[in-house]
Amino acid sequence: MPSNQQQIFTAPVKYLPAVLHRNEAMGWLVEYYVLNPATDALDRKRIRLNKIRKRYRTQADFRIAANDMVATINTKLAGGWTPFGESENSRYYTLLIDVLQAYLREKAKELKPDTMRSYSSFARIFGTWLTKNLPACKCILFNRTLAVRYMDDYYEHHTSNARTYNNQLKMARAFFSWAKEKCYIKENPFELIRTKRPPQKKRTIVQADARQQVRAYFEKHRPEMIMICELVYTSLIRPVEISRLTVGMLNLPGRYIQLPFDITKNAHARNAPLSDELCQRLQQHIKGYPDNYYLFGEHWLPSANRAISSKAYRKQWFAMRKKLKLPETMQLYSLRDTGIFDKLKSGIDPLTVMQAADHHDLAMTTRYGNHVDPHMIDVIANHSPEF
Repeated sequence: MPSNQQQIFTAPVKYLPAVLHRNEAMGWLVEYYVLNPATDALDRKRIRLNKIRKRYRTQADFRIAANDMVATINTKLAGGWTPFGESENSRYYTLLIDVLQAYLREKAKELKPDTMRSYSSFARIFGTWLTKNLPACKCILFNRTLAVRYMDDYYEHHTSNARTYNNQLKMARAFFSWAKEKCYIKENPFELIRTKRPPQKKRTIVQADARQQVRAYFEKHRPEMIMICELVYTSLIRPVEISRLTVGMLNLPGRYIQLPFDITKNAHARNAPLSDELCQRLQQHIKGYPDNYYLFGEHWLPSANRAISSKAYRKQWFAMRKKLKLPETMQLYSLRDTGIFDKLKSGIDPLTVMQAADHHDLAMTTRYGNHVDPHMIDVIANHSPEF
């Protein structure tokens, strides 16, 4: 471009002024064009005046009234008025990417940082997809077809795992349910998309003989892991919840740990039982440390700075499992499955186990009874009545 020429910028046209004219087919009418926020294109609007024309004795009187109408419409258009905002909620025309960010900001005020990671991950993946495929998509234009397209793209490019797919679908449904509640959309486009059948969990129970091997290994290499294993097995505390425990949550005389709602997975406060052996180990472990210290911190001792993450527990478990040549299906979390299974088999009523395990309902608890019991044949053979 020559240096003496200036670049000319043109603002997007939001409307074309109203005019009065007569059409042989339609008669008298006012016609104007206005920007449709859903399509970003100018839509023609017409107001027929034939009935109004009959109210005036002369055409001159009618033209005066009609021109007043044209002037009123043009004044409103110049002031930013649009007819689309009158018949429908203006929030429908908000950019979907902006609504996604508003959703993320609101959730950040309500949720724990650990929980927010899932929401942030969804917003990042879905937001990237929107920016690439539908950069100017208004809320009202995002329909079920686009929802299916997004889930297909996610399954093809991000995961082939049914459980991960279902989690993404769950997050998408949650976002659009929020958008519906806030009047950004009319219907949730993800509502009718089916989940995929997940594979069975690749975890098996840790039998008594394997638990003895685990205990012997950690007694020699990392004694603190025995406390963590028993917190998972006996107390049914999830590894990530253990990483949030503090010294003050222990009630050793009462033989339980008090888990406040803000550190648990399901935001339910509960008391987790402690065995006598675990109480003795914990008594020695926390000796001399204040209540606000993390139970397992730097050097595996109570610490004020930061707790050891659940990843460190798993790393120790993986090293042990490799050394003892235990199957990969025996995971640290398997101890929790085993604890639930053993409590049910020992005759503890399912309601008590459900409460201890922090489950939503009994159906979830009793599912843990589906693990294969290696002693089932002997138990039935020795205790069944004769035919």
